[in-house]
Formats: sequence, structure tokens, C-alpha cells
Amino acid sequence: MRRPGWWPTTAHVRAGGTGLVLAVIGALARRPDAVVLATPLLAIAVWGALTRPRGEPTVTQEPDHHTLREGEATTWRVEVDSADPHVDAVAAVLWPSSFAELDPESGEVVDRPVEADAAGGARRTSLSIAVRSTRWGRRPLGPAAVVATSPWAAFRWMEFDAAQRWITTLPVPAAFDAVAPVAHTAGLVGLDRSVRTGDGSEFAGIRQFQPGDRLRRIHWPRSLRTGTLHVSSTWADHDHHVLLVVDAFNDVGTSEGVDGRASSLDATVRAAGALAEHHLRRGDRVSLHTLGARGLVRVPPGSGTGHLRRVLDELARVEPGSRLDDRRMPFGVGGGALVVVLSPLVSQVPLQRAVTLAATSARVVVVDTLPADLPVPGLDAAGALAWRIRLLERSRELRAVRAAGVPVVAWRGPGSLDQVLRDLSRRRGAPRTVRR
Repeated sequence: MRRPGWWPTTAHVRAGGTGLVLAVIGALARRPDAVVLATPLLAIAVWGALTRPRGEPTVTQEPDHHTLREGEATTWRVEVDSADPHVDAVAAVLWPSSFAELDPESGEVVDRPVEADAAGGARRTSLSIAVRSTRWGRRPLGPAAVVATSPWAAFRWMEFDAAQRWITTLPVPAAFDAVAPVAHTAGLVGLDRSVRTGDGSEFAGIRQFQPGDRLRRIHWPRSLRTGTLHVSSTWADHDHHVLLVVDAFNDVGTSEGVDGRASSLDATVRAAGALAEHHLRRGDRVSLHTLGARGLVRVPPGSGTGHLRRVLDELARVEPGSRLDDRRMPFGVGGGALVVVLSPLVSQVPLQRAVTLAATSARVVVVDTLPADLPVPGLDAAGALAWRIRLLERSRELRAVRAAGVPVVAWRGPGSLDQVLRDLSRRRGAPRTVRR
């Protein structure tokens, strides 16, 4: 790469060389017309040489935001400061990246320096390029180049910044809502009522005093009326735990960004974000675990708006891969937890994990995120036949999972899990058969 500094351009060398050749030919051949043609070229070449800038500009470039949502835009700003008055124009070029729309579309902008103020400060040029991210993920933005030219474009100075700024695009949660309550657990579940009494803050009723009750729970108005000690009982406080298991083994289909067709991983990540947002706003605890991702993505249980941001950040870092996790790795779910497995169900591993978890006290729901009528491009006749056979095997595996007692429901946005949650609530209160 050419070292920094002001270097003559091809146009400047061509003008000087052509003018000099024409002047020599005119002098030797006594052709005044050649001298006339050479005069403006030599004049421009001399003018350009006399106005060559001496000092090098100072460049500062950075995007306004490093974290965006799908469909949002930021601005790549370039500030060029130069104390030399012979800097005539400044241009910036930003190389396009995947799932990033530039404005202007070419990624090139040109402007002239603003004249120095009365104090004699440096002349500044401000350039901006709008960048719109159309898909979730963490991807680089750049490289970029800044070019400054002298009058008549005689000399050029260029700085190539190969450093890539990373932009994190958070997935936009899909539209989701559930009117059915989450299956009851042993304690207070966000907005859902507990099924047993205990230490808590929600009033349950008034009962007679029993050994072990705290004195501060005594209900004096009832006790004075009846002549027997009565205490106030409360529903037990206990957070409801929702574990989201994201299948990142495969990404079937082609992603066209937030404005076009979604791939299977797009649907999975956006559905996980919608479920996390829904349960966190209800006051539940949500954790995240991925299967098959290139890097282990795991978020411990938590609640609140800050935890939602953490879950979305980790979802934006999910990259499809084929890494098999240790099957003995615990998911950290306790009794009564709700496990939601989101997967296109192309790989058998998520189904095996779901059946294994269902054998414990956790309640497991498998959400099928394979988009309906998903075209798989790039397949020949043999590949299309193999894909059809795989879909038939997939149907057989889903029937086996349902027979094992694990519900499988297709992701269709709002109301996708209503019927499943109602069935889980009824199943929770049904009699069970145990082995002795």
C-alpha cells in the first residue's frame, strides 16, 4: 500500500507530460499550434504543483451507534481537519457489508472544506453516510477510505482504515401474546396466583392461629371478635422460571432481512425474543440456552428490563454451527419450570433434549419455527428428493415426541401457545401414577 503523503495523480502527470511533449515538438518542428495546445496543459500542471498541500489532514470516523434494532439506521460520520488552505475537496468511501443498506447507495460522499473562522482554526470537512441494518446479528462495518485532493485534482492524499467497527443488531421480537395463564407452580408466578399458602406478600385469607405462626401475622379485629387468635395467611412468593432453548444447528432457507422472507433461524431468534419479552413483563424469570451455536450462548435466570436487553444481546450473537453440547450439561431448571424449545426440528438433538427434560419435573413445550412453504434454493433433483424424505422423517419424529407426552406447536405469533398452556395447567392438576 502506498505510504501516507500527497502524491501526484494520473491526471496531473498526464497533463504535465503531454504539455511538455507538445512544447518540445512545437519548438523542434516549428509548429506554433502544438505550442498553443501545450500552453494550457503546462499552466494547469504548474498551477497544481504550486498549490500542493504540505500538511496532512487529521481524520476521525466512527458510527453514531454501535447497537441497533432490526430496521433501524445509524450514521457513519467522518470529520477531516486540515490547516492547509490548498485542500480543495474531501471524499469518503464506505465498503458495503451484508444486510446493511447505505445512503447514498454507492457509499461515496464528496464535500468541500468549510473555511476557517476568524481565529484561524483548522478547516473542517464533515461527511456522513446513513447505514440501515436489516438483519439481527453482530457484523463488521467497513473498511472505509478518506481521500483529499488539491486544486485541479493534481495531488491526492488517502487514508485507508482497515479497522472494522462492529455493529450489534438486536432482533425485533415477533408479535406474541398469550391470554392463557402459565401452568401453576408452587409459588407466586409473576401475574399468576400461587396454588399454596406460605410466606409472601399477597393476601390469601384469615385462619386460626397455629404453633409456628409469626406474631406479626395476628389479625387483631377477628381475634377480639371471636376470642380466639387468628392470623392472616398469604400466598407463597416464588418466581416462575421460563427456560428458552434455541436450536442453532441449522439455518434453513435464505434470509432477506427484516423486510423480506425469513429463514428458520430468523424465525427462531425472533420468537425467542418475543417469548422473553412477554414473560419478563409478566414478572417471570427467564433464562436462555442455545444448542449447536458456534459459541456457547447461555444466560442465567433473571428478570426485569435490563435482563431483557441481555437476552436480546446474546440472541444477536447466535451463529449457526454443528457443535454438540455435552448432553450431561445441566440446564439449571428446577421443579415446575417451563422449558420452551424453539427449533425448526431438522436436527434430532433438540427433540432428544426435549424428551429428556420432560422425564423430569419440568414442563416442556416444543415450538416448531420452520416457516411454512419454506423454499430451499440451490437444490437439484436429488437434493429436492432428499429434502422431501427428511421432511417425512421429521413428521415421524414429531409423532414420536407427541406420543412421549411432549406437546409440539407451530409458531404462528400471538396465541401460538394458548392451547398448550391450558393443557399443561389441566395436566398439572390431574392425578398422577407413580411407581413404588
